[in-house]
Amino acid sequence: MFDKEIFKSDLLHFLNDSLKICKNNSDKLKIKEIRKPVFFPNGKYKKSITVDKGDFVFLIKGLLKNDIQNLKSYDVITNFFVSSKFKKFNKKFYDNPNGNIENIPNFVNEFPLNFLIEYLEHNVDFLMNKLSFHKSFTKFFKFLEELLVDEYVAPLFNFTSDVDEKGIQIGDVGIRKINSDEFYRFSKLDTVAEISHIYHDLTHVMIMSHESDDLHSGYDYVKEQFQILVDSLSLFSIGSPQFGTIYKNITSPWIHHDDKFENNITYQQVLQFNKKDKRKFTFIYGTQKFADYTIKGNSFVKISKNRFISALSRPDPLDKLIDLAISMESLYVSGPGDITLKLVNRSSTLLAKNDKEREDIWSFMKKAYNIRSGIVHGEELRNTEINGKNYTVDDIIEKLIVLTQKSIVIYSELINHYDGKKKIEKIYDDIDRALINKLFLKKFHSKHKKYIYS
Repeated sequence: MFDKEIFKSDLLHFLNDSLKICKNNSDKLKIKEIRKPVFFPNGKYKKSITVDKGDFVFLIKGLLKNDIQNLKSYDVITNFFVSSKFKKFNKKFYDNPNGNIENIPNFVNEFPLNFLIEYLEHNVDFLMNKLSFHKSFTKFFKFLEELLVDEYVAPLFNFTSDVDEKGIQIGDVGIRKINSDEFYRFSKLDTVAEISHIYHDLTHVMIMSHESDDLHSGYDYVKEQFQILVDSLSLFSIGSPQFGTIYKNITSPWIHHDDKFENNITYQQVLQFNKKDKRKFTFIYGTQKFADYTIKGNSFVKISKNRFISALSRPDPLDKLIDLAISMESLYVSGPGDITLKLVNRSSTLLAKNDKEREDIWSFMKKAYNIRSGIVHGEELRNTEINGKNYTVDDIIEKLIVLTQKSIVIYSELINHYDGKKKIEKIYDDIDRALINKLFLKKFHSKHKKYIYS
C-alpha cells in the first residue's frame, strides 16, 4: 500500500482544485426533492418527510467530469492506483474471459470523482472544511486498504431487538439497527406512493464483509451465511424471521452497488432478540454453522430443520402442528414399531433435566401426537388437558415449537459424536439405553452440552 500521508496531502490538493471548479459552476447544481424516513423511538417507521438535496452526482459526473479529470492534481491521485492490486480490482468489475486485463476500462479512475461527491454530500457547500475532509479521507483510505472486500447487507424482517446501531457480531455475520439510507433504498421510498406494510416494522439488518475476485460467487456464499443465522434465530426463540434482498456495497460511496435474491417476504410472528442473550444464541448458531448436512448420515437432521422452518410460516394451526410433528418424527422415529412410543420415550429421555420433567414431556408428547393422528384422520384441532393443566391449541403449538427447537439443536451436536454408516440407529440405541440406565443417561447428556441452553 502507498504512503498514507503523502496520499492524503495530494488528495487534499485535488479537493481544493476541484472545489474551485465546482464553485465556479455552482449555478448548475440541480436541487431534487427526496423523501426521508422518520422513525418512532422504538425504531419503527413513522412517516416520510420531503427534503431538498443537491444532485452532486449529476454535477460532477454529468457536467464537470472532463474539467476535473484535466486537473494536474487528478493525474497525481490516479497515479497511486496503478499497482497489481488495483488491476485486479478492475478485472473483478469487468468480465474478461480471456484473462487479458490490458484493454479493460480503468474503473478506478472514478475514485477521485466519487471521493469528491462523498465530500460534497456531507459538506453540502463548495467550501473546504478540514473536518469533513478528514472524515471522508478516513473512510476512503479504509476502503482502499480492503479493495476486494465487499459489504453485504440485507433487511431482517419479523425481527425486533434492543441491538443498536453499533450492532453485535455472531461469527462472520453482524446484526445492527437499520439506518435511514438503507431504509430509503430497501423500501423504494422515493418511487412508491405507499410503502409495503412489511417495512413498517423493519428495524434491523444483517451485515457481512466478504472478499472475492469476481462479482458473482460472493452472493452465494453470503446468502448461505445469512440463512444459517436466520435458521439459528428460528431455533433460538418463538418467531419466524426472514431476510429480504441482499444488497452489495450499498453503504460504500466509492463504487457502484447492486442487489440480488429478491425474496418474497410474508408477515409472520415477530421474533424478539435481546443483546443479553448473545452467548446463548452464539452456541445455537455454532451448532448450525458447523453441522455438516451434506453428509448422508446427517440428512435426517436437515430434513427435520427444514420441516420446522416450514411450520413457523404456516398460518393454519392444523398445518403448523402437522409440520412440527413430522419434524419430531424425523429425529426420533425410524423403522418398524410403535411410532408414538418411540417418539415419547426418546424425546422425554433426551430433553428432560429430571424425572419430573421427563414425565411431563412424555405425557405432553403422547397427547400432542395423538392429536396429530386425529387431525390426519379428520378430527378437529381442540383444546385439551395434559398433566392436570388446560392447554389451548396455541399453547400446544408453542410448547411443541420449544421442544422441537431443543431437539434440533441437540441432534445438531449429537451427529458430530457419531460416524460411519447407520448413524441414526447408533443414536437411537444410546437414547434407548439411557432410558433404562441413569448412569449412562448422565454420560450421554454430556455429549450435547444440554446445560448451556436448558
